[in-house]
Amino acid sequence: MKTTKYVILLFSLLSVSSFAQTAQEMPLLDRQNPKYDTSMEKQLLEREVIRTPTPQVLEDALDPEVYMVGPGDQFRLFIFGMLENEFDITVLPEGDVFIPTVGKINVKGLNLTRAKEKIKRKVEESYVKSEVSVNLSGLRKFRVYLTGEVNTPGTYFVQGSDRVSDVIEIAGGAKDWADATSVILRHKGGAADTLNLLRFYRQGDKSVNPLLQGGDMIYVAPIDLTKPYIIVESRIEKVLEGQTPDNKVVNEKSTRAIFRLDEGETVIQFLQRISAFSAEIDLAKITLIRDTTEYVIDLLNRFTEYSSFVLKNRDRLIVPNLVSEVYVQGEVLRPGSYVYDVNLTANDYAGKAGVREKSKPSEDIIVIRAATGEIVVGGETIVEKGDRIIVPRKVREDVRDYMAILLPIVSIALSMYAVLKK
Repeated sequence: MKTTKYVILLFSLLSVSSFAQTAQEMPLLDRQNPKYDTSMEKQLLEREVIRTPTPQVLEDALDPEVYMVGPGDQFRLFIFGMLENEFDITVLPEGDVFIPTVGKINVKGLNLTRAKEKIKRKVEESYVKSEVSVNLSGLRKFRVYLTGEVNTPGTYFVQGSDRVSDVIEIAGGAKDWADATSVILRHKGGAADTLNLLRFYRQGDKSVNPLLQGGDMIYVAPIDLTKPYIIVESRIEKVLEGQTPDNKVVNEKSTRAIFRLDEGETVIQFLQRISAFSAEIDLAKITLIRDTTEYVIDLLNRFTEYSSFVLKNRDRLIVPNLVSEVYVQGEVLRPGSYVYDVNLTANDYAGKAGVREKSKPSEDIIVIRAATGEIVVGGETIVEKGDRIIVPRKVREDVRDYMAILLPIVSIALSMYAVLKK
């Protein structure tokens, strides 16, 4: 009995000691624990466009006449002369910088050029006969707001070197129902710009993709079907599948998009605004469907004629890509589309597709011209873009196949006849 009491007492003492040690190791609220050292920026780290503090990720040198200094910008100040010194200074939340032995300098609302001049002039008053150098050493981060037809709307942290497209990209891109030709950028002062980002995405025009400022609001507008619009289809978009250089098979993919139509806009003005013109489209075969009527618009040969052709609400444009493939079918191992190469013959493409043993000789290969529909026979025929190559099957192979089908049928029929005759 005494032994049992001693065991219980020892167990209790060990439990209390263990609890005390655990409490000592894990306080209820450890302010030194990194998990309490958080901020909104750390929690939303994935919403930062720039993630590497050094070196600064810039597309080019900053324009000091355009860049506006604000809270968080960092300067490096060098003083050369009788008294040499250097300081790292940061713009404070109220727009001031504080320099020891010099005092407070307000740079709020100044561009980089004027801010540097003001700091330099103030320092030179305290350091007579000294040379002063002021440089921007670090860009501040500020908040911008993204709304509308994007995958992840919300608040984002950016720098003065970031553009509208950077924020949309970090947000997962625009949705399918977004009108990329009507992106609204509202500034803190109330001014607003309407941006056609398609011109940037397709032509690299940075003038429609401006640098951001603190407090900017980006609104990606949806397509408004209550207003005039045009449906644009790309008949064929070629997507390479990563084949070997000798067997570049491609797939076909159709695309469709809806764009707003401006009043009185011609077909050429519309295609220019949505940045549809490229070296890949077939300008001679653009199709316009209005109600139930189809019109072929040949901009390649009749561009001037269509310069005054005005589009109407709910018109449908089919903008085909230039066919840059050759189609191989028939007695081949890998029938399908192959990338066009200059001066290759029908035999070359048939070889890429892999000719079967049951095929006819190469002189019987058929080439159907895409441009004229003409049929040319012969494996040495030079193939052009869009042509269709047919590798025919041997006649005797067809006869053999027919015999393989008919013989069992005849055998069954004879067997049934013999049974019935008995």
